[in-house]
Amino acid sequence: MDVDRTPTYLYNDYIGDTTTDDGGDNMISKNPNELHGKIFELRKLNGYTQQYVADYLDIDKSTYAHYEAGRRTPDVKKLKKLAELYNLEDELLGSTFPIEASAIYPIEMLDNLQEVINECKPHSGDYYADNIEFKKLREALKPIMQIRDEALDLPDIKICDLPSNTTVKRVYLDMRAESLIKRCLDKQSEVMNWK
Repeated sequence: MDVDRTPTYLYNDYIGDTTTDDGGDNMISKNPNELHGKIFELRKLNGYTQQYVADYLDIDKSTYAHYEAGRRTPDVKKLKKLAELYNLEDELLGSTFPIEASAIYPIEMLDNLQEVINECKPHSGDYYADNIEFKKLREALKPIMQIRDEALDLPDIKICDLPSNTTVKRVYLDMRAESLIKRCLDKQSEVMNWK
């Protein structure tokens, strides 16, 4: 007796979306915009069986079937292996590694910091006068540090789940800004006579 392997579309209340019966016991989401839909489509496009992909990931076929059905989500290591298998460089994660960022400062902001540093009076021994100079430096530096901190901030991922030697983020810093930051911090120490 021949078994009809033509996909039939069913509504599955458990998953809550239209799914495809792939001829086996597995209910597969046909939504290619969701992770489980992406890995299903990639497997089909490449002509792989669930068993082949499961073996590649070093997991049981049933675990992989749960990934495709959307009942389980692969961890970051498995996503990286899937990206390797399909030659995607981590596109399954929603972003590529390394994530690239640049600290871009408005010129006026840097000019203002440079001006405040240049106009800052040296340590006078008068706590109140020195404190005023210190606060001017701090206020001019604050928006620059906010931009820098945002650029250096790590994404909300479990870094411990990534393979060792993975570059997660590459940040391009403005050399003028970095020089001014150092000068400002040194000037603050000088004004307050911190040694």
